Amino acid sequence: MRQYIIRRILISVLVLLGVSFLIYGMLRIMPSDFVDQLTAGNPKITSEQKEALKEAYGLNTGILEGYVNWLGDALHGDFGTSFTYRKPVTEVLFSSKLWVSFTLSAIAFVIELIIAIPLGIIAARKQYSKTDYAIVFCALAGLSLPSFFFAAVLRRVFSIGLGWLPLSGMVTAKQNFTGLAHIADMGMHFILPIVVFVILGVGSWLRYVRTNMLEVLNADYVRTARAKGLSEHKVIYKHAFRNTLIPIVTFIGGSIPGLFSGAIITESIFSIDGIGKAAIDAVHTNDIPFLMAYMMFLAVLTILGTLISDVLYAVVDPRVRYN
Repeated sequence: MRQYIIRRILISVLVLLGVSFLIYGMLRIMPSDFVDQLTAGNPKITSEQKEALKEAYGLNTGILEGYVNWLGDALHGDFGTSFTYRKPVTEVLFSSKLWVSFTLSAIAFVIELIIAIPLGIIAARKQYSKTDYAIVFCALAGLSLPSFFFAAVLRRVFSIGLGWLPLSGMVTAKQNFTGLAHIADMGMHFILPIVVFVILGVGSWLRYVRTNMLEVLNADYVRTARAKGLSEHKVIYKHAFRNTLIPIVTFIGGSIPGLFSGAIITESIFSIDGIGKAAIDAVHTNDIPFLMAYMMFLAVLTILGTLISDVLYAVVDPRVRYN
């Protein structure tokens, strides 16, 4: 196992180098850069001043030279200064924005599992019944809903219509709450975004659990357990569900990047100052240092999540061994 992990880490370093070059190249070949957008519509800016600005922001070099300069600084822990925020990229990336997005995503993720696993098991046990069709229909409906449309409906009903929940933002304006009151106020603002996350995300988990549970329920050892006279509860939860956990654990590891990436559309609609909203703002301004750090952070999390999934796969299934 140790050799396998070391080998995967070495391969991951090469993958990250390739990914970083592709991302940097795509950002540099965009039609306009930060300086172009900054000086657009200002006739007083001369071409010499514009070139001086590009030199100050490091945009006057070629793609390869610019990438080498970025990589050299990144290897020393310096990811540059955000064009938009005028702060070090690491300070912006790991600020409260990241943890706001993580809090929303983590809470929604736990709720999704709590809902999807029992419903997936019920749907598999009652395959082709009305209950199964109803559960699958709800799952497909959640997967099919556009996030911006569903978020708009929730705001119209619960915020504008009924007035039960805040319309947008993270805290109530002009209310300087502190302590538990502040936490409760933020919780009220987070309800609708979390509902959007859960409804749109639970469908994929539910179908995944149902599909894997159906495969396990048709296995020989399950029929043998029933033939021995074991109760249906023991057959399902002691024998079948334990083996269903193997692919679920793998899927969970792959979900790690999503917990930190933020939801660009949902955060923008509800004016949540998270990392997803910061990323879309950086795209609009072509903030290359921030986007590079953000994308590489997600790339590292993706590789780490995949590695964790493979390791956990061997933990939950003793038959799996990596040589």
